Amino acid sequence: MRMSLGLPSHLARPANARALASAATWAGLVCLGAAVVNVIVASLRSAGSSSWVTLVALMPMVALLILLARHRTVVLTIVYLVVGALCTYIYVLTILTGTPAYLDTNLFVVALPVVAMTLGGGTGSGSLPGILWATCGFALAECAVFLAATTVGREYRQDAISLGAYLLMVGVLVFDGLNRGTRSRTQSRIHRSFRDARLIELRRELLGDSAAELHDTVLSELLAVASAEPGPLSGRLRDRIEADLRTVGGGMVGADTAGTGADTAGTAGGEDSPVLSAAAPTDVWFASELHQAIELARDEGLAVDVSGDRDALARLDPACREALGLAVRQCLVNVLRHSGSATAEVAIAASGDTVSVMVVDAGRGFVPSDTAADRLGLRHSVHDRIERVGGTTTVYSSADVGTSVLLVVPTARATGAPGESGEQR
Repeated sequence: MRMSLGLPSHLARPANARALASAATWAGLVCLGAAVVNVIVASLRSAGSSSWVTLVALMPMVALLILLARHRTVVLTIVYLVVGALCTYIYVLTILTGTPAYLDTNLFVVALPVVAMTLGGGTGSGSLPGILWATCGFALAECAVFLAATTVGREYRQDAISLGAYLLMVGVLVFDGLNRGTRSRTQSRIHRSFRDARLIELRRELLGDSAAELHDTVLSELLAVASAEPGPLSGRLRDRIEADLRTVGGGMVGADTAGTGADTAGTAGGEDSPVLSAAAPTDVWFASELHQAIELARDEGLAVDVSGDRDALARLDPACREALGLAVRQCLVNVLRHSGSATAEVAIAASGDTVSVMVVDAGRGFVPSDTAADRLGLRHSVHDRIERVGGTTTVYSSADVGTSVLLVVPTARATGAPGESGEQR
């Protein structure tokens, strides 16, 4: 499966905002994790209970920040800032009370929850909201530190770590806002490039289908004309050629073919019958492209013996039935043109989630590896056509022993297609 390297412009902005929010939130969690580790180490060194109080004070911040990383909303952000300010106050108060050596607040352990407050609040849907949230988080955290220092009679001093984190966050958000337009244009160009490449690929597939259809039609009609008796064409052959020319010229099966009412192949569905809806298996067989291909080959003088489970075609979706019928038609044309045999056998079988059709002749055969590069029949009309519906083609042949072509296609159940459920494509 292919995926676009870029994003459409309407998706680029929220995607970048979410990426920045996720990075900042997890960085805040790292800071809180470092604070928790510091408290645990301090509690192991001393037997006092103040360290455990500090640890309990950090737990609500950790829980809320994890929730914020998963579901960022305005309400949850406000709750995190309010609860975080209270937790920061208790955390700093406990640390300063339990450690008389700490004379001011310019400490790494004090800066950790302040940085977590700044980063956790400093992300939003855009650069300006992010700066406002970061400022609120930083201001609330510093107020909590100031109140804790005042409560225990210590000096409040702004630490460089938390201030640097705040300035870094603001700088990143400003840079993101200033470069968002340029980045969006670059992503749009990448997206357009991917779209153009996909259009070229689709156009190539359509051209391949058209080339195979044109090759099959022209070759079949030329062979029919060459095999006809000298003189004016019969009405049946003339009608068939006219119907094929309309199909090739129109590029799609349309009302022209259906409106003529001509049964060009002497079958219920005609050469280009519409998509088969829910029908009995026998009806599916007589209206299928495979049956039409066999009747066309018989009209052109080839004796075709059909064996196996004809009702298996009812298990295929319309696209697979069409591809299988057109591929078999090309195989039978090759028997007429190249094998030197006047007879062929078409065997149909179903097994699990696949349907197999084998076309066998007892003609002169050939070596598949020696086939000329300009021979389009097997490559475009058989191999490529079957591969496009998820099937496989295997050719067994050698000089003077005949040729067998095995076509295997998936059933409607295997491909997830509606098949015979009554829905029309």
